[in-house]
Amino acid sequence: MMRAVHTVSACLLFLLSSASAANCPTNGPPSNAQWRFTTSFPPGCSGTACSYFLGVRTNEDPLFLDFMMEGNARGWIAVGYTPNQAMPDADVFVCALIGGQVTILDTYNIPNGRSNMVDTSQDLCPSSMNFVNGRIQCVFSRAIKTNDVLQDKALNQSYYQLSGWTDATGSSMAAIAYHSPTAPKISVSTLNPTNASSPVTAEVKIDPLIRAHGILMIVAWPVLGVMGIFFAAWMKPALPKAEWFQVHRAAMLVSLFLGCVAFLLIFVAKMDTRGLVSFMDPTTTAHFAIGIIVMALHVLNPIISAFRCTPAHPRRWIFNLVHGTCVGLGVELLALVNVGIGLAIFGNKLSLATVAPPLAVYLAYVAFLVILIGALFIIYTVIAIKTNSPPLAPSVLKPLLALITPSSPDPTKTEVVVDLTDKAKDPPTGGVDTPPKPPSKDAPLSNHPNSSSLVMMAEHYSPFHTHVPVMVL
Repeated sequence: MMRAVHTVSACLLFLLSSASAANCPTNGPPSNAQWRFTTSFPPGCSGTACSYFLGVRTNEDPLFLDFMMEGNARGWIAVGYTPNQAMPDADVFVCALIGGQVTILDTYNIPNGRSNMVDTSQDLCPSSMNFVNGRIQCVFSRAIKTNDVLQDKALNQSYYQLSGWTDATGSSMAAIAYHSPTAPKISVSTLNPTNASSPVTAEVKIDPLIRAHGILMIVAWPVLGVMGIFFAAWMKPALPKAEWFQVHRAAMLVSLFLGCVAFLLIFVAKMDTRGLVSFMDPTTTAHFAIGIIVMALHVLNPIISAFRCTPAHPRRWIFNLVHGTCVGLGVELLALVNVGIGLAIFGNKLSLATVAPPLAVYLAYVAFLVILIGALFIIYTVIAIKTNSPPLAPSVLKPLLALITPSSPDPTKTEVVVDLTDKAKDPPTGGVDTPPKPPSKDAPLSNHPNSSSLVMMAEHYSPFHTHVPVMVL
């Protein structure tokens, strides 16, 4: 079925392209044509070393311009001219591989958006078209002025030049596929195609809304999300008066607000395109899917916390496991992965050299977090086992340690705030040894046989809690 659609589409496009033959020059550009101005990526490349190459010259008939486009693309390559440094209201010439055949298309971007449409009046005159070894090439001509004043630009005026290419393919003549993951390059200044004579310098323009989306997500997750989870998971012994909870709640609420704003911004930025994401590209598909999951869980977790039971409830450990570990830590890990994918997408749109430094810093930061949290997990677990105190263990291990240390306080009964201060002991009276008091729920280590060594360890351990968040932030 799809093969038939491709074949019919290609035939229709060929007939549509041929309809403009009446307004074509007598001769097309020669095989050894010298191009008056060029655009290439990487800049200054030649031949197959170019991911994209465009050459423009004046035809033997001075009423026409000749174009030659080629590049590494299995979908399409294109050049467009627009009065503004953006996609809307552009006249776009496309060399597309549709249904296994190379076709020249005269298209335009609608004035109020970036959606691309095929022009009903095809005014391009093809000379040669081919697709060999993954490179697509089209040589064609177009009148400087056409009768289609609505969609065609007069090429003797000054415009910004758009250059784009992609492996994404289309299956019909309704419109070309979206250029993902690459972004179009836009000339830094205007040029007149009729008399320009120097190589064109171009760069990628990132939508400010998309840039804001990335910045807000970085603040929401690698900064605020990490801080909120860190204080809830590891700072309780150092902040026994619930200061940790105030920091945790504030950080996660601000993170939720910024995340929601960033989530809406990407929808607004993509509102005038034919879809939020190109599913032809696995990177953007993964970023889109993970982002939906992350935001859904981010909104769900505060709702879960609203229905939490009291700290003394026997099932409180279930809430801690679901809210803190399964959803809280799980969504943070997904978010950190997705931020990395987002940076990779920026690398595709800009260049690897541009994004490599911040991406390296981000990966180093994530590696530091993994090492730090792994070390704290081991330290807390060892202390909990050696002191026979499951309340000190990470939340995910508390029920397990309670089972293997039944003589210790039950971690499901309460969230214990451990008192590690060295309290004065009552002196023995009458020469009779006073039996040791059983540990209380509020201070399970206060009467431990090794309490003095524990206190010494705590005196060194508590400052460790205080300095680690400073290191993270």
